Amino acid sequence: MHRNIRRAVASALGAALLSASASAAAAPPTGARDRLVAQAHTAVDEGRLADARELWMAVWKLERSQVAACNIGALSFRIGDMPAAVRWLSLCKEIMRAPRTPDERALYESRLVDLARARQLAGELRVLAPAGATVTIDGAPAEIEGDAPVPVEPGRRIVRAALDGKTASTEVDVPRGETREVRLTFPPPPAEPPPPEGPRAALTSPPPPPSARPRPDGTLVTGGLGLSATLAAAGGVLLIGAEKREEAVLAAARAAGPNGCFRVSWPMCQQAAAAHGEMRTLRQLGVAGLITGGAVLAVTLGYTFYPRAQADVRVSADGFTVSGVF
Repeated sequence: MHRNIRRAVASALGAALLSASASAAAAPPTGARDRLVAQAHTAVDEGRLADARELWMAVWKLERSQVAACNIGALSFRIGDMPAAVRWLSLCKEIMRAPRTPDERALYESRLVDLARARQLAGELRVLAPAGATVTIDGAPAEIEGDAPVPVEPGRRIVRAALDGKTASTEVDVPRGETREVRLTFPPPPAEPPPPEGPRAALTSPPPPPSARPRPDGTLVTGGLGLSATLAAAGGVLLIGAEKREEAVLAAARAAGPNGCFRVSWPMCQQAAAAHGEMRTLRQLGVAGLITGGAVLAVTLGYTFYPRAQADVRVSADGFTVSGVF
C-alpha cells in the first residue's frame, strides 16, 4: 500500500513538473535546476519526502515557478506540516494557470483538495500590529502581508511585536480549522515628571520684574513741611520769651542794690528767681522746637526723594526729648 502511495505522489509530482515546463518557456531550465529536480524525484521514489521538499525549496530559490510551489505544498501536506502546506498550496493556487488538459485538471483539483484538508487540520492567526513592527509567533518570524491570516499549528500560541525598543505580546488559543484575530498595540509612553520644586527650581526660574518705585504721598509731604515750619516758629517765639524773662531777671537783680540778691527773702529776689526759672524753661522749649522742626524738615525731604526710607528721630536739649518714626 505504501508503495502505491509513493507511486501516486511521484506520478503527481511528475505531472506537475510536465505541466509547469510547458508554461515556463520564457525561462528555460538550467543545469542546476535539472539536477535538483532529478534528485527530488529520486527522493520521492525512495520515500524521503522531507528531503524531496528541501530539494524543491532549492529549486524555488533558483526559479519561482508554480511547479516548485505546488510540489513544496504537496510534500508538506504528505509529511504532516499543515501550516507550510497551507502557505505553499495557497501560493500554488494563486500562480497556477488554468488547466487545459484532463491531467492538468486532475492535478489542479488534487491541489485544491489538499489545500482544503490542510486548512481543516491547521489553525490561522490574523495579526494586526503597528506598521513596521517585527512579528514573531512562538519566537519564529512571521510574514505578515496585510490582513492575510498566517497558518499555524493548533494550540496555545505566543504572538509578539517589536518596534524601536517597544514590545507587545499576547497568548492566544488557536483551535484546529479556525481563524483567530490578534491585535497588538504598544503601551503609551510614560508621562513626563513635573519640574522639580525647591531651591533648584528657584535658581532656574526667571527673576521677578523690578517693582515700580512708589510715589511719595503728597499729604504727608505737605504735613511734614507744615509741622516743621510750625515747630521752628514756636521755637523762635519761645526763645524770644526766654530773652525777655532774662531781662526781667537782670532788672530784679539790679533793684536789689549793689550786692544783688544777697537776701533771697526780698521780694525782688524772689521775682528774679521765678523769672530765671521761666527763662530756663522757655529756652529749653525754644531750642527743642527749632531742633525738632529741622529734623521734621530733614525727614520730609528724605521721604520725598527716598520714599521707602524710614527715619527714627530722637532730639534732646537739656533733658527734653522728642522721639518719632517717619
